[in-house]
Amino acid sequence: MVSIGIGGMVGGGIFAVLGLAVQLAHGGTPIAFALAGVVAAITSYSYARLSVTFPSQGGTVEFLNQAFGPGLITGSLNVLLWISYFVMISLYAYAFGSYGATFFPAASQLFWKHILMSSAIILFTALNALGAAAVGEAEKFIVGFKLSILLFFI
Repeated sequence: MVSIGIGGMVGGGIFAVLGLAVQLAHGGTPIAFALAGVVAAITSYSYARLSVTFPSQGGTVEFLNQAFGPGLITGSLNVLLWISYFVMISLYAYAFGSYGATFFPAASQLFWKHILMSSAIILFTALNALGAAAVGEAEKFIVGFKLSILLFFI
């Protein structure tokens, strides 16, 4: 569970938008990341408290249900949550495909970008189909890999 929490907080977005963040924030990138770290700490603390208060396997969906009860508000927020997951998956797949394609000849990069994007989505969909235990084990490896990359740059 710790790996899944860390994996969620240190998501692939850090790799997908790092260049854009540096470009937009100029010299303020460390400050922007420090502020993002504060927001991440507050978010993780809130999730930890909610998990203790409402122990279940429902996660965010359960927290919304406890806060608003079953109904239109909860249903609408859950739909928005699912949409955000699709957007996030698309961003991660796009970043993975874009970065991975740079290892191939320029003439075939667009082809490989699409292959890598599709492969990432198929791989993680299959992993999720295997169940929570498989996802948890894979997340340990993925978090270790992501943290190793970040430590390399520090």
